[in-house]
Amino acid sequence: MRECDDEAIRRGRVFVDNEVAKVEAGELVGAFERGVIKEDEVEGDLVELIKGVKSGRKDGNEITVFVSVGLAVVDLLSAQLAYETITAKP
Repeated sequence: MRECDDEAIRRGRVFVDNEVAKVEAGELVGAFERGVIKEDEVEGDLVELIKGVKSGRKDGNEITVFVSVGLAVVDLLSAQLAYETITAKP
């Protein structure tokens, strides 16, 4: 599946939610195969952004491309929140 075109990937700073995205996300796999970018040109992952190891946008003109294939923990937290909301006493 592809959610953005090669030009966006070429012009943007690419971040992933985790390393699996580099082999599962269609827009990245295809971009690597077509020579749009190289795997080592992916700027970093979500953990590096959160910890401040990597910086986000440096100015309003910079394009950031975030490629996400999903994190199981996010699914679990969403399910927990839904359950707690449904079962909460008024």
